Formats: sequence, C-alpha cells, structure tokens
Amino acid sequence: MVISSKKVRKIMDEKCTYKDFLTLFPFCNKELQDELLGRLRKQKKPFSLCGKEVPKDLNSISYGMLDDLRTAATTEDPIGECAKVLLGIDCYSLITADVNDVFGFATFVTKELEKINKLFSEIKQTYSKEEEAAGIHELDFGSFGVLDWYARRMGISNQNDVRDVAWVRIYKCMKNDNMQSEFERRLHKQYMNNNKVKSKRR
Repeated sequence: MVISSKKVRKIMDEKCTYKDFLTLFPFCNKELQDELLGRLRKQKKPFSLCGKEVPKDLNSISYGMLDDLRTAATTEDPIGECAKVLLGIDCYSLITADVNDVFGFATFVTKELEKINKLFSEIKQTYSKEEEAAGIHELDFGSFGVLDWYARRMGISNQNDVRDVAWVRIYKCMKNDNMQSEFERRLHKQYMNNNKVKSKRR
C-alpha cells in the first residue's frame, strides 16, 4: 500500500511525531521519500529535544563521548543512539518528539562530527618512504591508540581515564606534538643536507 503524497504532506505540515514519520515513511514512493528527507535534513538545530537542552556545539564534550558518538553514528539507529549518548534520551521518549526537531538534532550532530573529524585528520603526521615501506600505517590503532598515546604522554596508568578528558584538550596536545615532530624532521633533514655540502667541499 502506498499513501498519497497529498495526505503525507498534510500530516507532515501538521504536528508530526518521529513515530508518525517512521510509520508513514515505508509507505511513501521513492520520489516522496527523497522529498521528505531533503526537507527534514534542512531543519535547524532545536533548542531542546524531549526536554533536554541541545548544546550549541560539541566542543565541551569528553573524548569518550566523542568516541561513543562516532560509534553511534554507524549503528542501525544512528539518530536514536546519538540522542542517547549526547542527551540521555531513550528511544521511547524520542519517538514522541517532533520529527523536525529530531532531524534538526541529527543534522547538527552529523555536521559537528564532520568538523571534529576533519580537525583530527588535518594533523596526521607525514612519513618518509622508508617508514612507509616498513609498514608504519599498520601501527594505526584507532581510538584506543589515541587513548594509549595520551595516557603515556600524561603519565596516566589507566587508558580509560582518558575518556573523561575533553576532546579539545587531546586534539591540541596531538597537534602540538605533531608540529614538534615535523619540526624535528625538518631540522634533521637540514643537518643532513649541511653535512653533505661540507663533505663535498673537502
């Protein structure tokens, strides 16, 4: 059974809950589904969702919560899982919320995660041909690798304690260490070049 576009648009223009949307969506044709998703993805971040205030950004959350949000975004129910991680909202409460607020929240989280992921990707270290040939990229241990690196850097014995540290702090430390490492590489290369020049003059 396919519901008419006119009826669906009327329901969506009125007070439509997330549950109503999930019930109606499978019965819409492909064209109408695309139209509805396109419209909902343009919704702005709500001030609150199910009575819980939505933060203006994700700059103050811990690295552990950031990691949980990244994982939640890849599950079968990314919106529900992200709402649970960030706001502590259970699925039964979420389905009663206005569908526009739910999608506004989802778009907000998606954009924030993309912004944060971009920041981390921009500070990845460059490697020499020798290091790449030796398989340096195989030493990428993912999220636990970040926890382990920061724990060793700060003298923390339990990597799980790092989950409570603000991701911004970890990002800044990682960026500083990377800049220092890149400087030392350039300096070492400069010394090597100077030694070659001196050797040729002899």
